[in-house]
Amino acid sequence: MPHYLPKKLRSWIMRSVLFAILLFLSPAFQAMHPEDAEKRIALLHKQLAGSSSDEKSDSLSNAMRAIFLEMFEQQKESDQPSVFDYAFDQLQFCKVKSSDGRIRLFNWNQPHLDGTHKYYCFVLVKNLKQEDFVWYELKDNENEPEKIENKFLNADKWMGALYYEIIPMDKKGRGDTYTLLGWDGKDNLTTRKIVDAITIMGSKVRLGAGLYRLDDGTRKRMIFEYSEEVSMSVKYYPKKKCIVIDHLSPKNPMMTGIYADYGPDGSYDILMMKKGKWELIENADISEFVNGDDKPFRDPRKK
Repeated sequence: MPHYLPKKLRSWIMRSVLFAILLFLSPAFQAMHPEDAEKRIALLHKQLAGSSSDEKSDSLSNAMRAIFLEMFEQQKESDQPSVFDYAFDQLQFCKVKSSDGRIRLFNWNQPHLDGTHKYYCFVLVKNLKQEDFVWYELKDNENEPEKIENKFLNADKWMGALYYEIIPMDKKGRGDTYTLLGWDGKDNLTTRKIVDAITIMGSKVRLGAGLYRLDDGTRKRMIFEYSEEVSMSVKYYPKKKCIVIDHLSPKNPMMTGIYADYGPDGSYDILMMKKGKWELIENADISEFVNGDDKPFRDPRKK
């Protein structure tokens, strides 16, 4: 500090500098370490699992969301470990990565007392050359539109789900479209498995793609709805480049279209990758796929 400055001015400058240092070092202005965020989110998620009211559940999920947002924003200016690569082993919800190392999801469900669910999802997209990432938030549109199998959706009008698999769509695994396998605990009567797609489009993402070829036309996503009392498998086999699906049918033929009566009937369908799209093959022989692991995703309601 120059000695020619007046004593009071020197004292004021020193106090101001000290205040600025303390302010910078305070927790509110320090970048959040992923380990600290992980502990806070894990505690909130544990409380969410035991929540006895929808209002409390909303509050807990919003608190989890706020921590993720703070962590993502601080990552830009921080030398902390990358949020994209940090394991987050304590988090007991979906945090899957694509096989090409480019996409990561943080994804959880919030059960409601009426048996429905609200979903939260952050999509992280890594720049493999620069080792940084951008992120997008998917917002659950709880008022689902009709004929959703044939509609494009965006990040603000997302069909909520818990995703357990992300499948790159081109030969090198570096394309902008990925297939998603997901679970939806629709209500107290039925559950759904979903085969969807996400496309990275610059600063936006789009849900749905005309990838699914059926006998009666092409779909932008496939939805399988069945009784809440049974389990259904939709599993990807990377070596065969196909998705094996339990075929669903009603227990009673008179209940056709009443999905609370539907369940696996012992036959199987396959979505086979052909020329960049999924082609449905019904009543397929899956003997070569049987390995004892036919439940790739545990229903969170059955804990």
